[in-house]
Amino acid sequence: MLLDPTLSRPHVGYAIGRTVGNAVTRNRARRRLRAALAARAPGLRPGWYVVGAASDVATCSSERLEREIDTLVAKLASVPAPAAVPADDRS
Repeated sequence: MLLDPTLSRPHVGYAIGRTVGNAVTRNRARRRLRAALAARAPGLRPGWYVVGAASDVATCSSERLEREIDTLVAKLASVPAPAAVPADDRS
């Protein structure tokens, strides 16, 4: 996670490794993650996020996936915002 207040919304990337399965299975897992996270995007602050997936993401139930995403979003919401850097100190 890299918070960036200059962005208007959160930007999410997905890292789905080959241990999840073949290309069809990985794309299905990515679509499931994207759909589950899209419904919860208002809970994310503007910034860059990368979501990784364990090998069982392709076979877990929708309810479990949504619970895991809810837990993830709650953890991210509790991360304090970084201190602002004065304009003079930016490199």
